[in-house]
Amino acid sequence: MTTLFPPSLRRASSAALACLLLAAAAGSHAQTAGFPNRPIRIIVSSSAGGFTDAVTRTVAKHMAENIGQAVVVENRPGAGTLIGMSACAKAPPDGYTLCLTDNQSLVYNPLLFTKLPYDPRGDFVGVGGVVRSAGDIIVAHPSAPVSSFQELVSYARSHPNALSFATWGPGSIPAIHYAWITRQNNVQITAVPYKGAAPSFLAVNAGEVNLAYSSVVLAKPAIDAGKVKPIAVTGTRRVPSLPNVPALGEFNSDPGLPTFWGLYAPAKTPPAVVARLNAELNKVLRMPVFQDYANTSGMQPMDGSVEEFAGYLAQSQATAARTFQAIGIKPVEAPTDAPATAPAPQR
Repeated sequence: MTTLFPPSLRRASSAALACLLLAAAAGSHAQTAGFPNRPIRIIVSSSAGGFTDAVTRTVAKHMAENIGQAVVVENRPGAGTLIGMSACAKAPPDGYTLCLTDNQSLVYNPLLFTKLPYDPRGDFVGVGGVVRSAGDIIVAHPSAPVSSFQELVSYARSHPNALSFATWGPGSIPAIHYAWITRQNNVQITAVPYKGAAPSFLAVNAGEVNLAYSSVVLAKPAIDAGKVKPIAVTGTRRVPSLPNVPALGEFNSDPGLPTFWGLYAPAKTPPAVVARLNAELNKVLRMPVFQDYANTSGMQPMDGSVEEFAGYLAQSQATAARTFQAIGIKPVEAPTDAPATAPAPQR
């Protein structure tokens, strides 16, 4: 076969390509050579005092020690994480503004709200996973007429709406598990919305409701003290701290939506900067002191590459979409305190 390009031109083209590749490599090196040379800000889209805030401050503390620069945590709560995530999306894509959030922001919010102030797929790049829950738990007040998941299903079938289940409002993790359990088992249970994890757990402790959803870390002391009864842990595996409590997956009643936390940067942050941040994040997650912290909190570190986290996030989004469709959750308008809707992304 005869080539259209003479050898001299091919040699010149090869030399030009080599120069371009060297220039690109030099540019990539320049992006990270001095990074970071000033403080990094991590936006937390929830109030101070919760787990998201606590894990962010733990990561920030160790990252600052490793990189020799301050890592500042800024709380921007409100509107179901929309305020903080909107601020992160609009920040300069230089690696100096990040955000740490759970899967509410980029997995559930796109399915819950018709108009978001950010594009969940186009406005962020995942730096990496931070931690995921080893398992949450459904508990019952001691006076509840059920002491196991089998008893819960049996009683709910014979006594429609007699049992009450505390949620954190429509679209929250407890509400999703409540809807999935009732759908899968064809039972009717009364959902009672509270304003968050702490109020709903106090309610089941006080006997205001029969059942509630909780983290294992929060529930374990109350279980040991006999203040609540364990019914089932979420997921498909039992948790080591409660080996005799079955998992919802054993009864085909788990929606497959584990809670996880990730670190994100605004879209268009240079890949070399994202890679450096991923390396620094992984360094923290692999520290024995952080692993002890995660285990004590009932969490599992999610160290891994940028690509691995992107795949995990995409899989979580697809699973949530199927689950939301199956249980009939339809999007509504964003909360009134949310920022203005983001303009349509340019394609």
